[in-house]
Amino acid sequence: MPTPPQLQPEPPLLLVFPKWQGGGALPALRDSALALAASVQGTRRRRDVEVALDHPLRVESGIHGRAELLGQLREARSILEAERAARVFGLGGDCGIEVALLSHLSARHAGALAVVWLDAHPDLNTPESSPSGHFHGMPLRVLLGDGDPEFTALVERPLQASRIVLAGMRAPDPPERAFIEARRLTALSPGALTDGPDALLRWLRATRLDRAYVHLDLDVCEPREVPTVACPAPGGVAVDALLRTLEAISDEVEIVGAAITETLLDGGPVPPALEPILRWFRDA
Repeated sequence: MPTPPQLQPEPPLLLVFPKWQGGGALPALRDSALALAASVQGTRRRRDVEVALDHPLRVESGIHGRAELLGQLREARSILEAERAARVFGLGGDCGIEVALLSHLSARHAGALAVVWLDAHPDLNTPESSPSGHFHGMPLRVLLGDGDPEFTALVERPLQASRIVLAGMRAPDPPERAFIEARRLTALSPGALTDGPDALLRWLRATRLDRAYVHLDLDVCEPREVPTVACPAPGGVAVDALLRTLEAISDEVEIVGAAITETLLDGGPVPPALEPILRWFRDA
């Protein structure tokens, strides 16, 4: 009897979600996300969330563009539910895209995900604590089940604080710092990553999880190397150290998703410094 053919694994989904409203009046985030998408699609099947280029942003319940953001996140959620993808890679836009991607994958993998949050900022504000009202400073708090109830309603299975590491963080707001301490979130400084991936790998092994999601806000990088970001913060991670970290995560666990956010090219080319990071993203 002939051996049945081996089924090929389903290719991962690439969700291109060029929303900019979470960062305030930064519509250039949209075109930057679309420019990156053209270079990283590879063999992944692609779906796009349509985002208008320009319109005024009303402040509602302490959030700029609240109605637009909710509509976009609901559309992204509908796409992800229809695709039922077990591996999803995203390109933003602002960090708020993670509410759709991570809530989908947390439910899809029954919460058994380690989340590596590579970002200069912890994104743990609420509308009440945010100094700006910009939603890109709130998504991780929403994913933990806290914040505006219409946004938290989109998160079927909130993340667990013990399964999140804030890596490369260096610019929390005071209420965020207090929340990190209260919830005992693990944080690794840029220096910890510069020294090598060992500290992050120790944390990852301690979770006893074999799957991970990587949130990559490019402002985690040292801005002298990567200035093309929405909210640069000095004292960041060198690109070569970041790449070693990403490769170490890939070697240690299965990457079920990742997203690149907050690129602000302003019509210019993709900086050469980003090319190794984009290669990792394309091949993960």
